[in-house]
Amino acid sequence: MRVLFLTDSLSDLDGVGRYCVRLISALERQEPGLQVQILLARKHRPTSADVPAHWRVRVALPPDYFFHMRGAKFWLSFISAAWNVARAARGADLVHAVKDYPHNYAGLAGARFAGVPCVATAHGTYSVQPLLDPRHVRRARWTYRRLSGLVSVSRYTARRLEGLLAEHERPAGGIVVIPNAVAAEHYLAPRVLDGARPWHGVPFTLGIGELKERKGHHLALAGWVRAAARFQDLHHFIIGRVSLDAYQAKLEALVKEAGLAQRVHFLGNVSELEKVDLLQRARVLLHTPVTAEGGGFEGFGLVYLEAAAAGIPSIGTLDCGAEDAIEDGVTGRLVPQDPGAVERALVQLLGDDGLRERMGAAGRERARNSPWEDNARRMLEVYRRALGVSA
Repeated sequence: MRVLFLTDSLSDLDGVGRYCVRLISALERQEPGLQVQILLARKHRPTSADVPAHWRVRVALPPDYFFHMRGAKFWLSFISAAWNVARAARGADLVHAVKDYPHNYAGLAGARFAGVPCVATAHGTYSVQPLLDPRHVRRARWTYRRLSGLVSVSRYTARRLEGLLAEHERPAGGIVVIPNAVAAEHYLAPRVLDGARPWHGVPFTLGIGELKERKGHHLALAGWVRAAARFQDLHHFIIGRVSLDAYQAKLEALVKEAGLAQRVHFLGNVSELEKVDLLQRARVLLHTPVTAEGGGFEGFGLVYLEAAAAGIPSIGTLDCGAEDAIEDGVTGRLVPQDPGAVERALVQLLGDDGLRERMGAAGRERARNSPWEDNARRMLEVYRRALGVSA
Protein backbone atom coordinates (compact mmCIF):
# COMPACT_ATOMS: atom_id res chain seq x y z
CA MET A 1 0.00 0.00 0.00
CA ARG A 2 1.32 3.43 -0.99
CA VAL A 3 0.04 6.33 1.13
CA LEU A 4 0.66 10.04 0.67
CA PHE A 5 0.36 11.90 3.99
CA LEU A 6 -0.30 15.64 4.23
CA THR A 7 0.72 17.37 7.45
CA ASP A 8 2.10 20.64 8.76
CA SER A 9 4.39 19.02 11.32
CA LEU A 10 6.62 16.07 12.07
CA SER A 11 7.83 17.65 15.29
CA ASP A 12 7.77 16.46 18.90
CA LEU A 13 6.82 20.02 19.90
CA ASP A 14 3.15 19.82 18.91
CA GLY A 15 0.31 17.33 19.02
CA VAL A 16 -0.22 16.98 15.28
CA GLY A 17 3.48 16.26 14.78
CA ARG A 18 3.52 13.58 17.47
CA TYR A 19 0.27 12.10 16.12
CA CYS A 20 1.66 11.88 12.60
CA VAL A 21 5.02 10.33 13.54
CA ARG A 22 3.53 7.80 15.96
CA LEU A 23 0.67 6.82 13.63
CA ILE A 24 2.80 6.33 10.51
CA SER A 25 5.38 4.32 12.48
CA ALA A 26 2.61 2.06 13.81
CA LEU A 27 1.10 1.73 10.32
CA GLU A 28 4.45 0.47 9.03
CA ARG A 29 4.57 -2.14 11.80
CA GLN A 30 1.02 -3.27 10.99
CA GLU A 31 1.33 -3.18 7.20
CA PRO A 32 4.64 -4.60 5.96
CA GLY A 33 5.56 -3.04 2.65
CA LEU A 34 3.75 0.24 3.36
CA GLN A 35 5.35 2.96 1.25
CA VAL A 36 5.34 6.35 2.95
CA GLN A 37 5.44 9.69 1.21
CA ILE A 38 4.85 12.94 3.13
CA LEU A 39 4.11 16.45 1.92
CA LEU A 40 4.89 18.89 4.70
CA ALA A 41 3.69 22.45 5.18
CA ARG A 42 6.29 25.19 5.29
CA LYS A 43 8.68 23.86 7.90
CA HIS A 44 8.71 25.90 11.11
CA ARG A 45 9.57 23.36 13.80
CA PRO A 46 12.36 20.79 14.10
CA THR A 47 11.65 17.33 12.76
CA SER A 48 11.41 14.58 15.37
CA ALA A 49 14.43 12.33 15.77
CA ASP A 50 11.97 9.42 15.42
CA VAL A 51 11.38 10.17 11.71
CA PRO A 52 13.23 7.43 9.79
CA ALA A 53 15.44 8.27 6.83
CA HIS A 54 13.41 6.12 4.42
CA TRP A 55 10.29 8.31 4.67
CA ARG A 56 10.10 10.50 1.59
CA VAL A 57 9.44 13.97 3.00
CA ARG A 58 9.09 17.14 0.94
CA VAL A 59 8.00 20.67 1.91
CA ALA A 60 5.20 21.38 -0.57
CA LEU A 61 2.11 22.67 1.31
CA PRO A 62 1.03 26.11 2.57
CA PRO A 63 1.88 27.10 6.17
CA ASP A 64 -0.51 26.45 9.04
CA TYR A 65 -2.09 29.92 8.69
CA PHE A 66 -3.51 28.88 5.30
CA PHE A 67 -7.00 29.08 6.86
CA HIS A 68 -6.56 32.80 7.55
CA MET A 69 -5.34 33.76 4.07
CA ARG A 70 -7.69 35.85 1.96
CA GLY A 71 -8.32 36.57 -1.69
CA ALA A 72 -5.62 35.88 -4.25
CA LYS A 73 -3.16 34.67 -1.61
CA PHE A 74 -5.56 31.92 -0.53
CA TRP A 75 -6.30 30.76 -4.06
CA LEU A 76 -2.67 30.82 -5.19
CA SER A 77 -1.76 28.73 -2.15
CA PHE A 78 -4.66 26.36 -2.83
CA ILE A 79 -3.73 25.86 -6.50
CA SER A 80 -0.06 25.30 -5.65
CA ALA A 81 -0.93 22.80 -2.91
CA ALA A 82 -3.48 20.91 -5.03
CA TRP A 83 -0.99 20.70 -7.90
CA ASN A 84 1.75 19.38 -5.60
CA VAL A 85 -0.64 16.80 -4.14
CA ALA A 86 -1.83 15.71 -7.59
CA ARG A 87 1.73 15.17 -8.79
CA ALA A 88 2.75 13.21 -5.69
CA ALA A 89 -0.52 11.22 -5.57
CA ARG A 90 0.11 9.72 -9.00
CA GLY A 91 2.57 7.42 -7.24
CA ALA A 92 0.19 6.61 -4.37
CA ASP A 93 -2.88 4.47 -3.78
CA LEU A 94 -4.44 6.87 -1.27
CA VAL A 95 -4.03 10.36 0.21
CA HIS A 96 -4.38 10.89 3.98
CA ALA A 97 -4.79 14.55 4.96
CA VAL A 98 -3.60 14.56 8.56
CA LYS A 99 -3.81 18.36 8.66
CA ASP A 100 -7.34 19.80 8.94
CA TYR A 101 -9.11 22.20 6.57
CA PRO A 102 -8.14 23.88 4.26
CA HIS A 103 -5.19 21.56 3.78
CA ASN A 104 -7.62 18.66 3.38
CA TYR A 105 -9.57 20.76 0.82
CA ALA A 106 -6.44 21.12 -1.31
CA GLY A 107 -5.55 17.49 -0.60
CA LEU A 108 -8.92 16.27 -1.80
CA ALA A 109 -8.70 18.36 -4.98
CA GLY A 110 -5.23 17.01 -5.75
CA ALA A 111 -6.29 13.43 -5.01
CA ARG A 112 -9.28 13.75 -7.36
CA PHE A 113 -7.02 15.04 -10.14
CA ALA A 114 -4.78 11.99 -9.58
CA GLY A 115 -7.75 9.62 -9.44
CA VAL A 116 -7.10 8.28 -5.93
CA PRO A 117 -9.27 8.42 -2.77
CA CYS A 118 -8.62 10.89 0.04
CA VAL A 119 -9.29 10.36 3.75
CA ALA A 120 -8.79 12.97 6.46
CA THR A 121 -8.27 13.29 10.20
CA ALA A 122 -10.35 15.77 12.20
CA HIS A 123 -8.33 16.93 15.19
CA GLY A 124 -10.57 19.68 16.51
CA THR A 125 -10.81 23.42 15.97
CA TYR A 126 -9.81 23.60 12.31
CA SER A 127 -12.23 20.87 11.34
CA VAL A 128 -15.18 22.61 13.02
CA GLN A 129 -14.39 26.31 12.53
CA PRO A 130 -14.68 26.23 8.71
CA LEU A 131 -18.32 25.19 9.12
CA LEU A 132 -18.93 28.35 11.17
CA ASP A 133 -16.99 30.74 8.94
CA PRO A 134 -18.93 32.40 6.08
CA ARG A 135 -15.77 32.50 3.94
CA HIS A 136 -15.16 28.76 4.17
CA VAL A 137 -18.42 27.00 4.97
CA ARG A 138 -19.42 26.04 1.40
CA ARG A 139 -15.96 24.75 0.52
CA ALA A 140 -15.73 22.85 3.82
CA ARG A 141 -19.09 21.14 3.22
CA TRP A 142 -18.00 20.29 -0.31
CA THR A 143 -14.82 18.73 1.10
CA TYR A 144 -16.41 16.63 3.84
CA ARG A 145 -19.07 15.26 1.52
CA ARG A 146 -16.50 14.00 -0.99
CA LEU A 147 -13.91 12.49 1.35
CA SER A 148 -13.59 8.71 1.20
CA GLY A 149 -13.23 8.61 4.98
CA LEU A 150 -13.22 11.06 7.88
CA VAL A 151 -11.58 10.06 11.18
CA SER A 152 -12.21 12.06 14.35
CA VAL A 153 -9.71 11.78 17.20
CA SER A 154 -12.46 12.12 19.83
CA ARG A 155 -16.17 11.66 20.35
CA TYR A 156 -16.38 15.33 21.31
CA THR A 157 -15.00 16.51 17.96
CA ALA A 158 -17.25 14.03 16.14
CA ARG A 159 -20.32 15.38 17.97
CA ARG A 160 -19.40 18.92 17.00
CA LEU A 161 -19.08 17.92 13.35
CA GLU A 162 -22.28 15.88 13.35
CA GLY A 163 -24.13 18.83 14.84
CA LEU A 164 -23.10 21.01 11.90
CA LEU A 165 -23.22 18.54 9.00
CA ALA A 166 -26.45 17.09 7.65
CA GLU A 167 -26.38 13.36 6.96
CA HIS A 168 -25.90 13.90 3.22
CA GLU A 169 -22.97 16.27 3.88
CA ARG A 170 -20.89 13.61 5.62
CA PRO A 171 -18.60 11.07 3.91
CA ALA A 172 -20.31 7.89 2.74
CA GLY A 173 -18.86 5.93 5.65
CA GLY A 174 -19.80 8.58 8.19
CA ILE A 175 -17.42 9.98 10.80
CA VAL A 176 -15.28 7.26 12.38
CA VAL A 177 -13.95 7.91 15.89
CA ILE A 178 -10.44 6.56 16.46
CA PRO A 179 -9.13 8.04 19.73
CA ASN A 180 -5.55 9.16 20.02
CA ALA A 181 -3.04 6.71 21.47
CA VAL A 182 0.24 6.82 23.35
CA ALA A 183 3.59 5.05 23.23
CA ALA A 184 3.46 4.19 26.94
CA GLU A 185 7.00 2.82 27.19
CA HIS A 186 8.38 6.18 26.02
CA TYR A 187 7.22 7.82 29.27
CA LEU A 188 8.13 5.05 31.70
CA ALA A 189 11.89 4.73 31.38
CA PRO A 190 13.92 7.08 33.63
CA ARG A 191 15.55 9.95 31.76
CA VAL A 192 19.12 11.09 32.41
CA LEU A 193 19.68 14.78 31.75
CA ASP A 194 23.05 16.49 31.45
CA GLY A 195 22.82 18.51 34.63
CA ALA A 196 20.20 19.87 37.03
CA ARG A 197 17.09 21.69 35.87
CA PRO A 198 14.99 24.34 37.63
CA TRP A 199 12.25 21.80 38.41
CA HIS A 200 14.59 19.37 40.14
CA GLY A 201 14.14 19.27 43.89
CA VAL A 202 10.87 21.25 44.11
CA PRO A 203 7.25 20.04 44.20
CA PHE A 204 5.42 21.26 41.12
CA THR A 205 2.43 21.01 38.85
CA LEU A 206 2.85 21.06 35.09
CA GLY A 207 1.09 22.79 32.21
CA ILE A 208 1.74 21.85 28.59
CA GLY A 209 0.63 23.76 25.52
CA GLU A 210 1.31 26.80 23.39
CA LEU A 211 0.46 30.08 25.12
CA LYS A 212 -2.86 30.80 23.46
CA GLU A 213 -6.39 31.22 24.75
CA ARG A 214 -7.92 27.86 23.90
CA LYS A 215 -5.19 26.02 25.82
CA GLY A 216 -6.67 27.61 28.95
CA HIS A 217 -3.50 28.62 30.79
CA HIS A 218 -5.39 31.61 32.23
CA LEU A 219 -7.99 29.26 33.75
CA ALA A 220 -5.32 26.89 35.09
CA LEU A 221 -3.39 29.75 36.69
CA ALA A 222 -6.52 31.36 38.14
CA GLY A 223 -7.23 28.10 39.97
CA TRP A 224 -3.56 27.44 40.75
CA VAL A 225 -2.89 30.77 42.50
CA ARG A 226 -5.84 30.05 44.83
CA ALA A 227 -4.62 26.55 45.62
CA ALA A 228 -1.00 27.69 46.01
CA ALA A 229 -1.95 29.62 49.14
CA ARG A 230 -2.36 26.21 50.87
CA PHE A 231 0.85 24.72 49.44
CA GLN A 232 3.56 27.26 50.18
CA ASP A 233 6.40 25.40 48.45
CA LEU A 234 4.47 24.47 45.27
CA HIS A 235 5.74 25.65 41.87
CA HIS A 236 4.09 25.55 38.45
CA PHE A 237 6.02 25.00 35.22
CA ILE A 238 4.55 25.66 31.77
CA ILE A 239 6.11 24.24 28.61
CA GLY A 240 5.07 25.25 25.12
CA ARG A 241 5.85 27.96 22.61
CA VAL A 242 5.69 31.41 24.20
CA SER A 243 3.68 34.08 22.44
CA LEU A 244 5.18 37.35 23.79
CA ASP A 245 1.79 38.95 23.18
CA ALA A 246 -1.11 40.35 25.20
CA TYR A 247 -2.19 36.87 26.28
CA GLN A 248 1.19 36.04 27.78
CA ALA A 249 1.28 39.46 29.44
CA LYS A 250 -2.12 38.67 30.97
CA LEU A 251 -0.78 35.41 32.41
CA GLU A 252 2.30 37.08 33.83
CA ALA A 253 0.20 39.87 35.37
CA LEU A 254 -2.11 37.31 36.97
CA VAL A 255 0.69 35.57 38.87
CA LYS A 256 2.48 38.83 39.67
CA GLU A 257 -0.66 40.33 41.24
CA ALA A 258 -0.98 37.17 43.36
CA GLY A 259 2.63 37.61 44.52
CA LEU A 260 3.59 34.25 43.00
CA ALA A 261 5.75 35.26 40.04
CA GLN A 262 8.76 33.48 41.56
CA ARG A 263 6.87 30.19 41.66
CA VAL A 264 5.44 30.15 38.11
CA HIS A 265 7.90 29.42 35.32
CA PHE A 266 7.34 29.85 31.56
CA LEU A 267 9.90 27.47 30.04
CA GLY A 268 8.98 27.79 26.36
CA ASN A 269 9.72 24.77 24.19
CA VAL A 270 11.91 22.12 25.77
CA SER A 271 13.56 18.99 24.45
CA GLU A 272 11.69 15.70 24.40
CA LEU A 273 14.01 14.37 27.13
CA GLU A 274 13.19 17.35 29.32
CA LYS A 275 9.46 17.03 28.68
CA VAL A 276 9.44 13.38 29.75
CA ASP A 277 11.53 14.24 32.82
CA LEU A 278 9.00 16.94 33.76
CA LEU A 279 6.10 14.53 33.33
CA GLN A 280 7.76 11.90 35.49
CA ARG A 281 8.46 14.36 38.32
CA ALA A 282 5.24 16.45 38.32
CA ARG A 283 2.55 16.01 40.98
CA VAL A 284 -0.31 16.79 38.59
CA LEU A 285 -0.75 17.74 34.94
CA LEU A 286 -2.88 20.90 34.97
CA HIS A 287 -4.20 21.45 31.44
CA THR A 288 -7.58 23.18 31.35
CA PRO A 289 -8.64 24.01 27.78
CA VAL A 290 -11.47 26.48 27.21
CA THR A 291 -13.76 27.34 24.35
CA ALA A 292 -11.98 30.43 23.03
CA GLU A 293 -13.69 33.64 22.00
CA GLY A 294 -13.27 32.71 18.35
CA GLY A 295 -14.72 29.24 18.95
CA GLY A 296 -11.44 27.30 19.18
CA PHE A 297 -11.34 24.23 21.44
CA GLU A 298 -9.12 21.29 22.36
CA GLY A 299 -9.96 18.35 20.12
CA PHE A 300 -8.39 15.69 22.35
CA GLY A 301 -5.18 16.46 24.23
CA LEU A 302 -2.41 13.92 23.72
CA VAL A 303 -0.72 15.33 26.82
CA TYR A 304 -3.33 13.65 29.05
CA LEU A 305 -2.37 10.21 27.78
CA GLU A 306 1.32 11.09 28.04
CA ALA A 307 0.81 12.14 31.67
CA ALA A 308 -1.09 8.91 32.33
CA ALA A 309 1.77 6.89 30.84
CA ALA A 310 4.19 8.74 33.13
CA GLY A 311 2.01 7.84 36.12
CA ILE A 312 0.59 11.24 37.10
CA PRO A 313 -3.09 12.30 37.24
CA SER A 314 -4.46 15.12 35.11
CA ILE A 315 -6.95 17.91 35.63
CA GLY A 316 -8.84 18.74 32.44
CA THR A 317 -12.05 20.50 31.52
CA LEU A 318 -15.49 19.49 30.31
CA ASP A 319 -16.85 20.55 26.91
CA CYS A 320 -13.71 19.66 25.01
CA GLY A 321 -11.75 16.59 23.91
CA ALA A 322 -10.41 16.07 27.44
CA GLU A 323 -13.69 14.22 28.08
CA ASP A 324 -12.28 11.41 25.92
CA ALA A 325 -8.76 11.50 27.34
CA ILE A 326 -9.44 11.54 31.11
CA GLU A 327 -11.58 9.05 33.01
CA ASP A 328 -13.01 11.29 35.70
CA GLY A 329 -12.23 10.08 39.21
CA VAL A 330 -10.04 7.28 37.85
CA THR A 331 -7.12 8.77 35.89
CA GLY A 332 -7.74 12.38 36.85
CA ARG A 333 -10.45 14.99 37.23
CA LEU A 334 -12.75 16.63 34.69
CA VAL A 335 -14.08 19.98 35.88
CA PRO A 336 -16.20 22.84 34.50
CA GLN A 337 -14.36 25.71 32.84
CA ASP A 338 -14.36 27.63 36.13
CA PRO A 339 -11.43 28.73 38.38
CA GLY A 340 -13.16 27.57 41.56
CA ALA A 341 -13.65 24.08 40.15
CA VAL A 342 -10.00 23.95 39.07
CA GLU A 343 -8.90 25.04 42.56
CA ARG A 344 -11.02 22.39 44.31
CA ALA A 345 -9.73 19.59 42.09
CA LEU A 346 -6.14 20.73 42.54
CA VAL A 347 -6.43 20.95 46.32
CA GLN A 348 -8.00 17.48 46.43
CA LEU A 349 -5.20 15.89 44.41
CA LEU A 350 -2.31 17.75 46.01
CA GLY A 351 -3.61 17.00 49.48
CA ASP A 352 -4.01 13.26 49.02
CA ASP A 353 -0.86 11.32 48.11
CA GLY A 354 -2.75 8.02 48.06
CA LEU A 355 -5.32 9.34 45.60
CA ARG A 356 -2.60 10.59 43.27
CA GLU A 357 -0.85 7.23 43.42
CA ARG A 358 -4.07 5.33 42.64
CA MET A 359 -4.88 7.62 39.74
CA GLY A 360 -1.31 7.37 38.50
CA ALA A 361 -1.50 3.57 38.51
CA ALA A 362 -4.86 3.64 36.73
CA GLY A 363 -3.41 6.04 34.18
CA ARG A 364 -0.49 3.74 33.43
CA GLU A 365 -2.93 0.87 32.89
CA ARG A 366 -5.02 2.95 30.52
CA ALA A 367 -1.91 4.04 28.63
CA ARG A 368 -0.81 0.42 28.22
CA ASN A 369 -4.26 -0.32 26.78
CA SER A 370 -4.08 2.60 24.31
CA PRO A 371 -1.22 1.64 21.98
CA TRP A 372 -0.69 3.17 18.55
CA GLU A 373 -0.90 -0.36 17.10
CA ASP A 374 -4.65 -0.41 17.85
CA ASN A 375 -5.03 3.02 16.28
CA ALA A 376 -3.11 1.89 13.19
CA ARG A 377 -5.19 -1.28 12.76
CA ARG A 378 -8.40 0.75 12.76
CA MET A 379 -6.90 3.35 10.41
CA LEU A 380 -5.96 0.59 7.97
CA GLU A 381 -9.62 -0.49 7.97
CA VAL A 382 -10.54 3.06 6.93
CA TYR A 383 -7.92 2.92 4.17
CA ARG A 384 -9.17 -0.42 2.88
CA ARG A 385 -12.78 0.74 2.81
CA ALA A 386 -11.67 3.81 0.85
CA LEU A 387 -9.79 1.59 -1.58
CA GLY A 388 -12.63 -0.92 -1.80
CA VAL A 389 -10.47 -3.86 -0.72
CA SER A 390 -10.84 -6.37 2.12
CA ALA A 391 -8.21 -7.14 4.74
